[in-house]
Amino acid sequence: MKADLKKRILRCWTYFRRAHSTYLAFFISFANFIVIQYRLLIQYVPFLHYIFSSLTAFALTFFAVYVPLAIFIGWLDYRKLAVPVDTALMAKANPYSRDIAKALYLIADGKYEEAKKVLEKWFK
Repeated sequence: MKADLKKRILRCWTYFRRAHSTYLAFFISFANFIVIQYRLLIQYVPFLHYIFSSLTAFALTFFAVYVPLAIFIGWLDYRKLAVPVDTALMAKANPYSRDIAKALYLIADGKYEEAKKVLEKWFK
């Protein structure tokens, strides 16, 4: 009973952290950024204030430009920039990934027993 309560609390804590850091804090910081930019930039530059007469107009325009730009930069990062390098480095540093890669190589060479020995420690 006590172990179940501990698991439930830890699961809820994990769900909370995930939702807070990935979604809620992101949306709050996004809205905060829009309001600050509007207040500090748009309201004090007459030309921009003429174009974006309301916070809603600025927010919609900002959203229409920012979201596609962020998607493109994110795609570029995943396909061509840092993510492939980060992933390769993390795989080399992770002993489980190293052992899986070594076992796959051994299996490709037909050395099934050696591959089993490499993976044995992960199944104990």
